[in-house]
Amino acid sequence: MLLASVVGIVLPLGLLAWTVLMRALFSDSSMCGEYTGCLGYLVVAWQIGRWIAVVLAWPLLYLLRVRPAWPVAVLAAFLLVAIWRLAEALSGFGDLFTSILISGILILSSGVIAYPLTALVTSPILRWPWRALHIALSAGLYVVAMLAN
Repeated sequence: MLLASVVGIVLPLGLLAWTVLMRALFSDSSMCGEYTGCLGYLVVAWQIGRWIAVVLAWPLLYLLRVRPAWPVAVLAAFLLVAIWRLAEALSGFGDLFTSILISGILILSSGVIAYPLTALVTSPILRWPWRALHIALSAGLYVVAMLAN
């Protein structure tokens, strides 16, 4: 579970590092505005980079010897999508700063929540009812997020 947590930390940090690198290399591009700074790179990292990170999770899990790597990567994607959807739903509540802060923290920590939990439920020693709980949690979280929107 610890190594699965590392994957959940490394992938969002990689997206943030890409954003900082792009800003440093191409600060005069159309992604950078006069009033918004270079938030365009952050938007691109979120829209495209999160799916690239989901795809890169399997090789990283395999490299770090998290077994079974393939089921962890696939099942964690369902939980990640539910957490991201919840974060997007929460961004509309409260004042702007608080909602963005809470959503950002939830998005950045989504991998730290999803990958270790999924590594736990895909463990061969765990019984099937506990594995079904993971699917129910993902589906329930997604439904709550959809209703909150």
